[in-house]
Amino acid sequence: MKLNLLCRTIAFSLMLVPLSYASDPIKIRLSNQEWAPYMGKDLAEFGILSKLVFEAFARENVQVSYEFYPNNRTLEVARKGILDGSFGWAISAERQKDLLYTDPVLSANMVFFERINDKKPWKKLSDLKNNRIGVTLGNYYSDEFALLEKQKILNTDRAADDLTGFRKLIAGHIDLFPIDVEVGQYLLQQNFPPEKRVQITWQKQSFWLAPMHVVIWNKHPRGKELIARFNSGLKKLKASGDFQKIVDETRNKINQ
Repeated sequence: MKLNLLCRTIAFSLMLVPLSYASDPIKIRLSNQEWAPYMGKDLAEFGILSKLVFEAFARENVQVSYEFYPNNRTLEVARKGILDGSFGWAISAERQKDLLYTDPVLSANMVFFERINDKKPWKKLSDLKNNRIGVTLGNYYSDEFALLEKQKILNTDRAADDLTGFRKLIAGHIDLFPIDVEVGQYLLQQNFPPEKRVQITWQKQSFWLAPMHVVIWNKHPRGKELIARFNSGLKKLKASGDFQKIVDETRNKINQ
């Protein structure tokens, strides 16, 4: 009788455990890239955004591993289903053909970097039509920017990575380089000597606050479930206060 009662108690207890925690974790692989301080192979916790993504999924029993690729391949391996997904990407109509999007995790504060002795003021993006604007392959710079580029109003110059874009800016081959303000500052600090850095500044006005999402291949058999789990985990992170704590602690580790 006691054994029967014990079995019933255990069975009832298991019923109270959320399904996401009652089974083995789902294991997924996401592509990652060098975009410090948000992402980076040699950064503490692989960067601020990497840590947030890892922890949000962990709250819903999803175990994430990262594989690093060059910038212009990072998204492609997710779009082709080579990996389960990626993260740090803004929504575009083209990308939505192949990808499912979570709620945004953070927003990138997109500004133009420029030479300190050759500033380019503007009120609307089309005001920059007579300038050479560097862009990085694989990146998206807002619907408005994409439309003006397609209409040949904005004159763009493509490079394989952000570091090359900054080299072109310093050399005078382009007039403006768009990038998140914190990422741009980090790249300059880590890759250029003081006499080069002092030649470059950034505009105070942003042209886009770019929402950064996790993306999952839209043919993934558990794609919609993974999106739902991440969104739930992200809400838990924010409700608990852990979200901002992770941002602050990871940033401090990176800057040590």
